[in-house]
Amino acid sequence: MFQSTDGETPVSTGFNLPSFNQETVRHILLGDYAALIEVMKRLASLGYCDRTAWSDPLPTGRSGEFISVMTRRRTLP
Repeated sequence: MFQSTDGETPVSTGFNLPSFNQETVRHILLGDYAALIEVMKRLASLGYCDRTAWSDPLPTGRSGEFISVMTRRRTLP
């Protein structure tokens, strides 16, 4: 913003950034390691998300159970 020194009202030369209204959805996969990998690959093949969007499967502490999370954002119209 520039200020006038001649007594005139200052004029703002700044600009506003566009605001993006977004919704966030988190998908959680819970199950056998092989099943999680298969679902991640399937969703990628359908074009829903990249395989790399998912967190690495981590053990939950239950026998043979793993968890992976993917966050997806979409812009509202």
